[in-house]
Amino acid sequence: MTESDASQLLLIRAHEDPLTPPWSEADALWASREARRLEGEAAPPERVLVRRGALAVERLGERSAQVPAALHAVRPSPLWTAAALGLALLVGLAGNAIGPSQRINILAPPLLALLVWNLLVYVGLVWATLRRGAKQGGPLRLAVASLAGWVGPMARWLHRAGVPPPLRRYAEAWWHASRPLQAARLAAVLHAAAAMVAIGAVSGLYLRGLAFEYRAAWDSTFLAPEAVEGLLRLVLTPAARLGDIELPAAAELAELRASSGGGENAARWIHLYAITLACAVAVPRLLLAGWAALRARGLARRFPLSLDDRYFSRLVGVVGRGETVAARVFPYSYQVGPALLGPLQQHLREALGGEVVLTLAPSVPLGGEDEPARWQAGTAGDGVTIALFPLTATPERENHGAFVQALAGRGGGSRQVVVVVDESGFRQRFPTDTKRLEQRRAAWQSVLAETGHEGLFVDLAAQPLEEPTP
Repeated sequence: MTESDASQLLLIRAHEDPLTPPWSEADALWASREARRLEGEAAPPERVLVRRGALAVERLGERSAQVPAALHAVRPSPLWTAAALGLALLVGLAGNAIGPSQRINILAPPLLALLVWNLLVYVGLVWATLRRGAKQGGPLRLAVASLAGWVGPMARWLHRAGVPPPLRRYAEAWWHASRPLQAARLAAVLHAAAAMVAIGAVSGLYLRGLAFEYRAAWDSTFLAPEAVEGLLRLVLTPAARLGDIELPAAAELAELRASSGGGENAARWIHLYAITLACAVAVPRLLLAGWAALRARGLARRFPLSLDDRYFSRLVGVVGRGETVAARVFPYSYQVGPALLGPLQQHLREALGGEVVLTLAPSVPLGGEDEPARWQAGTAGDGVTIALFPLTATPERENHGAFVQALAGRGGGSRQVVVVVDESGFRQRFPTDTKRLEQRRAAWQSVLAETGHEGLFVDLAAQPLEEPTP
């Protein structure tokens, strides 16, 4: 799945969850049928979903010009990248990095600060890689990437009047899903910009040196010639060896002190700092920029959009209709009567998007999540796992949350788990208290969110509507 495919899927999701005009249920069914017909019954579900997204976006675009505008607004802008790099180069060129007027300060505090800053960046990158791995950016880079996205074309587009709610939902979902990709792109631009600053600083020195004679000297309130010699050898020895340039000893440095009227032609110092900046800043930063750009290109070609949530699980069932979904239901501290199985099956059919065959497991008692071996035996071959809770129960992460996590990991792997919360008993107890109902739902969603799931709230005492036949 490419970046463009994922963007289209999220845009359609914003119109279907919840269903919002100008998109309708009939449009959704048409897109599913047409994608399944074009790709064939044997096509992988992801490929059918991608085709469905493209078809749906095309139809939506015919009804609203804002749809293609939204898709265009989230695309990376080469102009912004070029402007950032051009500005960085100008900053380096215009900066008086090595001394005032036509005199060069041998100690070059701005260039030393630039070197120290870049070395700190390299140390930070190594530390972050060792701590988190290199697959994603760190929290700071992810946050800056999100901020950078919101000040670009998407931000300007969203600030226009009349942007409908589905497209605002799409923008939020896109920037959340694409943060790793945006972080990689941001890293590439920042590394390249740092290299441009160094290249600009060195180029500025050589360009000025063609028209003016620069004199090199130094002065310091605190440093003696011996200390200056040690500092310069620490910073410039690699460049001196690469350029076969001799570094002055302390006695020679004493003669170059500006307060004593000393100085010399600055050519060797310009060469030394140019080689140092090239080796310590420009080349490493360009390599890091190239690596980040390759990582961003890989993410754009294989976009990591998860299809495991309820919306996409239902769509997978819809586009793959004709296959039967096997589901095993695990009630937790809840006795499910036969009268509830029919409504539960229909709700699951709507949620999963296909025919469902239920297998009801014995109810797991409160605290049974700590003894999974007693209720997991013989269940490794099931297709979908259903965790069934009553809304009358107060959700506890140590019990209900732990039970969902145990179901997700049963059989030694990660399984698709749909969490169903039955509201029937709660509604019978509090038939008119909608505020209490919403509070209890919110409490359940909070606990389930910590497990990476969301609840499907249903009233099993009320028969759900039949889904239209495509």
